[in-house]
Order: sequence, then C-alpha cells, then structure tokens
Amino acid sequence: MTTRALNVALITGSTRKSGPPTVLHPRVNASIQNMLVKRGHNVTQIDPVEFSLLDKPYFGFASGKAPVNLQEIHSVLCAAHCYVCVTPEYNHSPSPGLLNILNHFGSSAFSFKPSAIVTYSGGQWGGTRAAVALRSTLSELGCLPVSAMM
Repeated sequence: MTTRALNVALITGSTRKSGPPTVLHPRVNASIQNMLVKRGHNVTQIDPVEFSLLDKPYFGFASGKAPVNLQEIHSVLCAAHCYVCVTPEYNHSPSPGLLNILNHFGSSAFSFKPSAIVTYSGGQWGGTRAAVALRSTLSELGCLPVSAMM
C-alpha cells in the first residue's frame, strides 16, 4: 500500500528562548517533524520567532503588495494539504506567537483542509485547555481539527 506524500505546514507557537527550568518546544517540534518526515511527508515549519509582531493582516494588502515574508507564509499555507499547530499552554490558552500567525491569514488559505493540534505544558493536563481554545480559532479558519488530541 502506497500513500501520497502530504505537504504539511507545521505552525509552531513558542517564541521563548529560556524558561523555568527548560524550554520544551524545540524537542516537541523536532519530534513531530521527525514523525511526519518518517511517514514520507513534506514538512515546512512556520516559526513565529522568524517574524516581528505582525501589524497588518495579509488580506489587508492589495494583491501582490504584501511584505515578502507574508507572501511566503501565504504560499506555504495555500500549498499545504493539512496543518499541524504546535503550542505550549500559556494561561490556559494557545501561545500568542501561534495566534499572531493564524490571525493574519484569511480562511481562503485554510479552508477545507484538516488540521491537528499538538499541545504541551509543564502542568498535569499537558496543554489540554490550550487545545480546546485553539479548536475554535482553527474551525473559524475552515480547517476543522481532528478530534484526537496529542
């Protein structure tokens, strides 16, 4: 049985470079990316660390006039067959870095494609509350998340 390789946009959430006691996101992101690549998928990571706070949404620019970094992210999102959002839980919510990226692109980049949510936390619930909060954002973008939680 052969499976077709998917283009997966791995949208990460954390912008932290240090933390008490360690920063988990590099290991979580690497683990998810390795699992997807081992299954033969093409993974493009979108990392909020690479961008300053976005102050105007992609859809607010005239066609072809958006900054290059927004055009590149938009191209990755449109070419993706699915999305995986990886986020720590901050105050029972997804990270601001992840939401900053998601909120700057309209549903036309996300609609009718599946998404998955991966959360982590130092607390006992492993980021479950962040996942519940993120489901509504992804649903509004038109990429309904799968029901399984990771």
